[in-house]
Parts: sequence; C-alpha cells; structure tokens
Amino acid sequence: MSEFVTVATFFSQPEFLLARARLESAGIECFALDENMLRIGGWHSHILGGIKLQVWEADAGDAREILRCEASTDSI
Repeated sequence: MSEFVTVATFFSQPEFLLARARLESAGIECFALDENMLRIGGWHSHILGGIKLQVWEADAGDAREILRCEASTDSI
C-alpha cells in the first residue's frame, strides 16, 4: 500500500505554493500538511513545524529531484 511522504517543509506560504506548482506541473500529485495552521498563526511557523509538502511514496524521488533542481537554479 502506498503512503504519503514529506519531501520538503516550508515556513513561508509563497515558497510552498511555488514548490507545489512546480511538482504539479511535472504531473506529481501533491498534498499539504498543516497549511491552514500556517495561515492562522504564520508568525509562529517555526513552532508549528511549517507546511509539509507531501507526495505519494512512489513519486518521492522524482519530487525531491525537481525541488533540488529548483533550489540550485534560484542562485543563478
């Protein structure tokens, strides 16, 4: 049985939304854990643990690679 795995954690909603859009555009189904908690108490995101970006276990490797590539091109 396939399960969800967390591939990234974000303490900023805009960063989370960009990463989710990037994965979805690659055809990877994404889920947000604790997204509403960050909206309610964003100033305490470090205490709440941030937004966890989750994908199906089978897609985790591809998702991490996509997010890694995104991070490396941000500094260009």
